[in-house]
Amino acid sequence: MAAERVRHFACFSDYDKELVCHWEVTAQTNCSKEFLLYYSQELFPQINTCVPENRKDSSRCTCTIWPDYFVSGLTYNLTLQFNGTDMWNYSVTPALVVKPRAPQNLAIEKVENGNFILSWEESYSPPSMLSGQPVIYEVKYWRKQHPTEVSVKAINYQAKSFEITASSLRRGYDYVASVRCNYTDYPANWSEWSEEVEFHYDYQVTAEDVLQMAVPVSCILIMAVSVTCYFCFTKYVSYCS
Repeated sequence: MAAERVRHFACFSDYDKELVCHWEVTAQTNCSKEFLLYYSQELFPQINTCVPENRKDSSRCTCTIWPDYFVSGLTYNLTLQFNGTDMWNYSVTPALVVKPRAPQNLAIEKVENGNFILSWEESYSPPSMLSGQPVIYEVKYWRKQHPTEVSVKAINYQAKSFEITASSLRRGYDYVASVRCNYTDYPANWSEWSEEVEFHYDYQVTAEDVLQMAVPVSCILIMAVSVTCYFCFTKYVSYCS
């Protein structure tokens, strides 16, 4: 019966500061009163206790473990206890469940050619294990008024910027952009999407726009002049005869 109260138990690590375990529970569950999570490193007998908290945004219990260090071979043995009864045993290696922190300090700038340069910073710095490791990114952007029409671009190289071309945008609209990352040596999970940045694509008449308008207008004028000349000519011929 107790096992039915716990669903989708999983752990993720930012591989820098924390190992977070969470599980779904039934409504009205008081996580800190009903559950305890015991953990120990595989090679050391000392058992520690984590008191879970209720997540505000969902029916989840969350426990955050703060390891003193991270190394590739570090493994934790976990025991989840419900109202004093052991109900779940789990083994987790943080290096195998890395969920990196999202890129930070997202910014966007319009450049002379009319495109937009989206830039960001990595969330890790020395001596973090992930600092300097190979990382790939995904950028997504969309019209603010149409959030379901999303463009997603993969960046498969070490870069911290992306050029959004004006040709992929519609003039006169507000846009929203975000970015996430994945470390190729620790590929288990993508990060969450970063904080969003907004920008506006102004309607500016370009030389291409002028040319696109000039061609059909010129054609219409030529046709109008031709028709006028034709009628004038036929009238002149009729008058002469």
